[in-house]
Amino acid sequence: MGIKQLNGGYVAAEDRILLRVSTDAREELRFWLTRPITGQLRAAIHAAAARDIAQKYPPQIAQAVAEFEQQAVQARTRLDDEFLPGAILPLGEAPALVVKLTTAEQADALSLDLRLLHGKNVNLFLPRHLAQQVGVLLDQLQKNANWQPAQPGAPAPAASDAGDTAATNASREKKLMH
Repeated sequence: MGIKQLNGGYVAAEDRILLRVSTDAREELRFWLTRPITGQLRAAIHAAAARDIAQKYPPQIAQAVAEFEQQAVQARTRLDDEFLPGAILPLGEAPALVVKLTTAEQADALSLDLRLLHGKNVNLFLPRHLAQQVGVLLDQLQKNANWQPAQPGAPAPAASDAGDTAATNASREKKLMH
């Protein structure tokens, strides 16, 4: 089962991020992400990207390469495409609360093990480029939620309403965010 598209939105009434994942098998998984889980996921994505760059470049240029790569990922990430929901809801219609996140780096991917409130586990396998785009999506959603500034020291924007959404379309040809 490959990931086809990701969608996220901040829901102010819950103070959580609703993450929706659609698959090539026409399934849709819905998750509630709390502040700590979202922060942990963002940190894991950014750390994996930093380690990848540190292995390829000397320390004196790694920071510049990381900034350039982040700008390139942001430029190719589309956050405005329409999300196409899945027809099958294996976890049910209501979003499942993620209570624990375990990440593992693999050759060119990031594996996410999501422990859900009722004891189920879901594993998502994100190729490195998709993981980086998910990082852009989460950065934007945290900004929308006013959970933290986008950059250290930057002023945080006002929290937005429950309709703020962003998504990623993970087609085989081109990874898109909306």
